[in-house]
Amino acid sequence: MFIKQSGFTLVELSIVLVITGLLLGGIMKGQSLIENAQIRSDIKKLKEFRVISMLYKDKFSSLPGEDSSNPGRIKTVLSTEDAPTTGYFFDIYQAGLSQRLNPLPEIGAAFKATWGGSSGANFGLIAGANQMCITEIDVGLAKSIEAQMDEGTRNSGDVEYTLNGSQLCMKL
Repeated sequence: MFIKQSGFTLVELSIVLVITGLLLGGIMKGQSLIENAQIRSDIKKLKEFRVISMLYKDKFSSLPGEDSSNPGRIKTVLSTEDAPTTGYFFDIYQAGLSQRLNPLPEIGAAFKATWGGSSGANFGLIAGANQMCITEIDVGLAKSIEAQMDEGTRNSGDVEYTLNGSQLCMKL
């Protein structure tokens, strides 16, 4: 007479754990690949804004979105503004240098074209320079972008970011 036991054997449980581990590993690797692609995309966009700014200045003898009351300085504008009729993103779109009127970063909330004057949300991080910023960016991602584009220090050089994730800025 046989006694029927119910439950899983150690071999069956081991197989389930191995499969679960492989699935989790694949998900984590996929997430890392997506994050790296987003970082590369935003680095490319930031570099494109630098080139576009130089091209615009060569063509029109002024900066895109230049503040008429402060020549040489870009007036602060976010890429998320609805139906803009002025500002950096409007100017480069009108000049045919950008295919989108409202370009958005892959990570963060918006691009911000600005002058680095006083501190605060309406200005950039790099004092005395026109700059392109990504707002509301994860600090770890900002650190990765800064390390790939600059010297690796968060508050010096051509790329800087805040420790609270409010923005990462690059000199134009």
